[in-house]
Amino acid sequence: MQKVPILLQKTAIRTRLIFACLTVSILVSAIYVTVSYRLAADVGIQNELSRMSRVVTFLKKEIHTNEDAFFLGNYTFDPQGRLADPSLPTLFHVSTPQNQWTQAHLIDSLSIRNIVNRIGLLSEDSPSILTSNDRNYLWLNVKFGQYNIFYFKETTLIDATLQLVAKRLIITSVIVFWITGWLALTLSSIIAKRADEINATLAKLATNDPLTGLANRLYITETLHEIKTNEHKRKTLSQACLFVIDLDKFKEVNDSFGHNTGDELLVELANRMSAILTLPNELIRIGGDEFIVWAPHYNTKKGEALAQALVQVCDTTVPLHGLEINTGASVGFAHYPSHTNNPETLISCADTAMYKAKKQRSGWAIYDNQNVLVNERDVMLRADLNNAMLNNELILHFQPKVDMRNCNIVGVEGLCRWQHPKFGLLMPFAFINLIEHSGKVQDFGRYILKKAIEHASLWRSEGYSTPIAINLSPYNLLDPGLFAFIQEELNQHQLPANLLQIELTENETCLNIKYIESALTKIRQLGIAIAIDDFGTGMSSLAYLNSLKANTIKIDKTFITDIESNKGHRAIVSSTVTLAESFECDVVVEGVETKSQADLLLSLGCFIAQGYFYAKPMPEHDMKCLLKNGMKLDTSVNAASFFETY
Repeated sequence: MQKVPILLQKTAIRTRLIFACLTVSILVSAIYVTVSYRLAADVGIQNELSRMSRVVTFLKKEIHTNEDAFFLGNYTFDPQGRLADPSLPTLFHVSTPQNQWTQAHLIDSLSIRNIVNRIGLLSEDSPSILTSNDRNYLWLNVKFGQYNIFYFKETTLIDATLQLVAKRLIITSVIVFWITGWLALTLSSIIAKRADEINATLAKLATNDPLTGLANRLYITETLHEIKTNEHKRKTLSQACLFVIDLDKFKEVNDSFGHNTGDELLVELANRMSAILTLPNELIRIGGDEFIVWAPHYNTKKGEALAQALVQVCDTTVPLHGLEINTGASVGFAHYPSHTNNPETLISCADTAMYKAKKQRSGWAIYDNQNVLVNERDVMLRADLNNAMLNNELILHFQPKVDMRNCNIVGVEGLCRWQHPKFGLLMPFAFINLIEHSGKVQDFGRYILKKAIEHASLWRSEGYSTPIAINLSPYNLLDPGLFAFIQEELNQHQLPANLLQIELTENETCLNIKYIESALTKIRQLGIAIAIDDFGTGMSSLAYLNSLKANTIKIDKTFITDIESNKGHRAIVSSTVTLAESFECDVVVEGVETKSQADLLLSLGCFIAQGYFYAKPMPEHDMKCLLKNGMKLDTSVNAASFFETY
């Protein structure tokens, strides 16, 4: 796999460290040279000046002894054997306001004149070294009465000092460089080892999910990128499948039980999915409640089997904190290279298939090129959801509930539609799934409740006291502020609670019924009737009736479509009527399309119905026209021969 960029580069660190150590050693050597030179030169000069001072003292004695004859004759001062070095050039110059005496040894006349001419420029603050004709002289000035005695002596002290320092520097530099080199190598080895550890940690953090320990999105992205760019790997990988897994209803679990419970659920499901995978297949968490399975060398047939297994694993209940939680999952997968020959687009293809499975509630789906346009529209709708409620684009259409014995309207059901500015009027199947997976389920539930209360209040003010029923998911009941919200809206619009009904969709719940029972109890205490929608299609009908104490059972239309020919469906409807009587519930039949169906249902003891035989869902204006018509339908003009589409 292509290496993840890491900030700590060992080579750069070692190079910089060695360079720094060598730089320090050079600085140390330079300081050593400077200090050694200055110290040796200063000490040598002071020693030499001390010797010259003794010679001058001897000369003072000579002048004192021969003062009368000093400037009169050719006086010669002979310091040989008197602390003077006869092998070195020397110059003595004695002056008074009236006379001068100069004596030189091994110095040419030009240098003598140059030195004597510069005597007047010398002072106590001047350096002790005088250079003349490329020769260095130490000088000393002593005042003695009216006499100024200058003593000049050529010196090789500086050269000797430099030679001495150079010899010492070679030895010291070797030692310093050896020490710094050893120190640099030792430190660089320690730091390189530490850098390896940090790099390994950073690499793990960069490519692994901290919650589950699984590889993350960066890992799979780099893996697919390397397959695309590495010709050898493309030839080695003849085929592969990539699966995108999205947990259903996970946000509601987070909102209801807290993020800690959500994290525990993710870890448990990750462990369960990992348990059914074998190498080289890998499970990857790409964020939130989404996972990827990378299955190299898989064909579509093996991919279908694995998709089914993943759905089955995620569909099992997980016991957490005394609750049985089951979110379920939607799985989509794409095959390389039949669906795309670009490994990097596999995720997009599998994601498209996953949304298809979620929309169809089929558990899993394989990528289909023909669904690309549909999924592109879903992406656009998902982006537009944020403004849909703000702009009141979500509206209610109404379908009457009719007493089949006299065709009187006894209530209406409010069904959501999306008046989209671009796509026109959209039915719920086009956007309900998007809402459920957008994290706006509870906001949507409050929005629909508010709209229903507003309509019911307006109708009541116009003389139509017709109850309006709306559908809510059990997850809406997990909204901790829902009861207070309903109570506040009813009070604000001064609407009796019996004009609002809630239909709870039976086959949507993934939670323990007891958890939502208390919420329904509070709502029922307000006087709001509770109905179980789509009764008979879920797996917990009796539990619903016993725990939720519903006021109404709505028999799903799947049992009505062929009730005239299907004895089993007739038996289910008849048994449901009997069951409802035992629980003292009303019965509403959905999907009635023909008069013969209505007559048969009446004979089975069903009295309240919805369906195209009586009326289609309609805008508020049309619904109010029906209400003005004496709350009674004329079935001869409202019959329809096509299925309800919500």
